[in-house]
Amino acid sequence: MKTNFLMFGTMVLAILTGCSSSGPVIDYDNSIDFSGYKTFAFISDHPLMRGEGATAASPLLEGRLMRITENNMNAKGYRIVDNPEAADFAIGFTSGARDKIKVNSYPEPYRPYYGGWGGWGAPYYGGGYGGGSNVDVQQYVEGTLAIDIYDVGEHKPAWHGVATKRITDKMRRNPDESLTEIVNEIFEGFPPGSMAP
Repeated sequence: MKTNFLMFGTMVLAILTGCSSSGPVIDYDNSIDFSGYKTFAFISDHPLMRGEGATAASPLLEGRLMRITENNMNAKGYRIVDNPEAADFAIGFTSGARDKIKVNSYPEPYRPYYGGWGGWGAPYYGGGYGGGSNVDVQQYVEGTLAIDIYDVGEHKPAWHGVATKRITDKMRRNPDESLTEIVNEIFEGFPPGSMAP
């Protein structure tokens, strides 16, 4: 009984961990002195590129990203300029989304939320355990947003941040709120060394 309880606890923990999103991945050129950055611009009038093979996204996405990014940069003390060549750094985006399938397989008694037990205690009181397993298949959309910062003086990439999230109905209903959260999460790592340990 104790072993079964431990197995159940471990499986629930694994399921919950699998549902959580990992944090953004940050990479940067450590030869660049980010402390000299004061001004920024978007790399072009249309700084959003769509990843190859990505599913269609809202045409409003680019404008939202630009506005949210400008707000974030202003809060960090950077000033926007119109001409990318006159800025210290330029910002570009890449977005993508693709359909994904997640398959979970586990013994019938350990089905999440007791869904396979047929009632309390079924495996021990009449339900039995025949050794079968259950398979759940979930289809979802996974979205990726990459933000790239280019050093204008050097004309080279300086910083890269990317986040990958499962796109939920809540995100679709509240795109501004969701994008703000994701962009802010990515920019926690900019400039390098700004993230709390």
